[in-house]
Amino acid sequence: KHKSFYIHDDMVVFLVEDTLFRVHSFFFKRDSEYFRTLLSQHGPSSETYPIKLDGISVADFETFLGVLYPTDFSKCTATTADEWTSVLALATKWSFTTIRSLAIRELFPLASPVDKIVVGHQYDIPEWLQDAYIAVCERPEALTKKEGERLGLDEVIKISQLRQDVR
Repeated sequence: KHKSFYIHDDMVVFLVEDTLFRVHSFFFKRDSEYFRTLLSQHGPSSETYPIKLDGISVADFETFLGVLYPTDFSKCTATTADEWTSVLALATKWSFTTIRSLAIRELFPLASPVDKIVVGHQYDIPEWLQDAYIAVCERPEALTKKEGERLGLDEVIKISQLRQDVR
């Protein structure tokens, strides 16, 4: 038997919101300590006894599975900043380190400076922060109301102080 490519695999059934997903357990066990533990503690899943994944949407899980199961190996199904942020959130939550790295790499060119500040803090990507703060502070326009709401009061005050220091 080949050490890497003789795969013992079972299917796993997940319930997300009101939708059942039946997928290979192999990738979940191989790439995620979270799922290795979860699947070892849960008996065999089925349509009758699925593993419920709370706190996520069907759309987010579909996007994540699109990365895990690409239909075209030359490009990802996730294409927008929102989709890659969703993939990053689930990869971080479930400890999929290589998918997290992929999401960070793919999200970087799509994200605005404000996105990079919010996501950088939320998902511990410190290397994004300095350049994002500089970009926000050096741009001629003020933060919008929507950007301020996303950033939160402490960040808005910090950016305001930095903008004053730059001038």
